[in-house]
Amino acid sequence: MVRGTDAERGYIVCSHVGCGATNMLQSAFHYDESIVHGLPGFGCLTYLGQPRTLYPLRYGPNVIGTGDTANIRVDRYLHNGRCFISRQHCTLTVSFDKWTGQLRYQLQDGAADPDTQAIRHSLNGTSLNNVPLQKTDIIDVDHQGLITLGGADRFRLSHQPINPVMLETYKVDLAFNPDRTQ
Repeated sequence: MVRGTDAERGYIVCSHVGCGATNMLQSAFHYDESIVHGLPGFGCLTYLGQPRTLYPLRYGPNVIGTGDTANIRVDRYLHNGRCFISRQHCTLTVSFDKWTGQLRYQLQDGAADPDTQAIRHSLNGTSLNNVPLQKTDIIDVDHQGLITLGGADRFRLSHQPINPVMLETYKVDLAFNPDRTQ
């Protein structure tokens, strides 16, 4: 329980004999997810083989591949007559992190089967910054992260920044909780 004097001071002093540690009382906040409705975009992938080729991302799961069911449909780039990108090669999910106020980009190899929802992995694998993803990996991708599909085709991720002034208008202060001390 927080005493009135502690709340006024902004911190609690431990009453255990000889301790005297102080815990700062802090107010907490998060950002309202509805901010995503006002964003001009959600980032894009740039194909490094043809830097003018951009693939805009959408909010939620982005299935990347050459097939009709991929919502980020890339061309069948040929290398010695072969394409190494699967029809549903990988999934790049764009979500909003309400604690940081930024978009989050998570990559996994393969995509969910529409009927069973089981993940069907690509034949030739997916790498992030030249490190192959394991079948169970779901990895955060930083701004300018390098995504390689099938070991041959490289894409650079560009995040969509959120304007700090706009973000401040979506800040939600949480009610003071005396158990939330630092």
